[in-house]
Amino acid sequence: MAGPIPKRDQERTRRNKPENEGGVSLAKGTAYGGDPFPVKDHWHDMAKEWYESLSDSGIAAFYERSDWATAMIVAEELTHYFNSPTSRRSAQMLTALFAMMTSLGATEGDRRRMRIELEKPKEATRSASITAIDGYKSKLGVAKP
Repeated sequence: MAGPIPKRDQERTRRNKPENEGGVSLAKGTAYGGDPFPVKDHWHDMAKEWYESLSDSGIAAFYERSDWATAMIVAEELTHYFNSPTSRRSAQMLTALFAMMTSLGATEGDRRRMRIELEKPKEATRSASITAIDGYKSKLGVAKP
C-alpha cells in the first residue's frame, strides 16, 4: 500500500470502510508456519541483532519458512554492507536493504501498511479481594504459598 502510514484501527473515525480496499478481495490460504533458521556465526553483530529481533517480534507469528529464508538473505546482505572493504557504504544498497526489510513488516509502519496491528499483551489483573487478603496476610506475617 502506497501513501502515508495508516492510522491504527482504533484511531480511525470511519469504521464502515469496505474490507476489500481498492476493490480487490482478500485471497486466503493455509499457513504452515515455520521456525526461524539458526543465526549464522559469520554474520555481523547488527545483522544478528536484527534477525533475532524478528523472531522475538509479534510479526513472527505470520512468518512462513520462505519469510525466514528472506530474512536470512537480508541478514547476509547486511553483513556484506557493514563489512564493506571500503570506508564508504552504498546508499543504493542501504535503500535496497530497507526495501527488503519493509517486505518482511519489520517496522510498525510497514505492518500498518500490510493491515497488521500488533498489540501489547494486557497484564493480568487481580481482584481487589485477593489483593486485600494478601495485604492482611503480610501484616500478620503469614507467608505466601
